[in-house]
Amino acid sequence: MSSKSSDAVPGVRALSNREFKRWCGVSRGAFHEMVEVVRPSLDRQGRRGGQAKLSVEDQVLVALAY
Repeated sequence: MSSKSSDAVPGVRALSNREFKRWCGVSRGAFHEMVEVVRPSLDRQGRRGGQAKLSVEDQVLVALAY
């Protein structure tokens, strides 16, 4: 996924596909498509201003969990 070592939701990557969908409401395939769509907007590496503490994947997971 990402080179950042943060994990906003511990253990979510270890969930089975069925548990993942139950937890966040979308399949892993749909999740990865969402990440690719929002990555250009959220990936601020090398730009001025504050840098995100969470990876793009973790930001999407947090939004889905909310």
